[in-house]
Amino acid sequence: MFMERIQRDLSTGYFDKDMLSLVEEINRHPEMYTTSSCSGRIVLLKASKPWNKNNVTILGKWHEKVSLEEVIKNIKPCNKDSGLWLILQSPIMHVSCKNIETAIKLVRKARSCGFRYSSTFSKGDTGIFVEIMSSERIDLPLIIEDKVIINPESLNKLLEYLNTMLKSIKTKIQRLSEAVKTL
Repeated sequence: MFMERIQRDLSTGYFDKDMLSLVEEINRHPEMYTTSSCSGRIVLLKASKPWNKNNVTILGKWHEKVSLEEVIKNIKPCNKDSGLWLILQSPIMHVSCKNIETAIKLVRKARSCGFRYSSTFSKGDTGIFVEIMSSERIDLPLIIEDKVIINPESLNKLLEYLNTMLKSIKTKIQRLSEAVKTL
């Protein structure tokens, strides 16, 4: 069922292609399969607080390098009546493992590749669930309560930094994809 969903999502462009090699490697293993994944992204959102899911509007979402022009284009329709946040979200993946031994091996492999927040998180009818996640996350306020926190000149430098981090995250995903082959 999950493999069919991946194929469907690939054909519609919904699947995050930066995760494809890792997802395929995990799904080749006879004792585990992926249930969800995201390679990390930069998100622009309008919200008083980004952790409060109520009254949040996503203005832009990029899984690849984003330009200053693209971010500004997405900011333009936004009024200053709330907060505006630029967020770097780390990669995340959920994997169902047949047994605890396989889950522990996967968690150790993920942590050795820099996915420090990886762990087992539940047991279900289909196995032990593992969350693979790295520590890269930044929530930056651009506007708080109608006050501009990051000026346009600084925004360009900030985007350079976030794009560099996003590129580094993608390299880490490839490292884990290679490491999973040895499980």
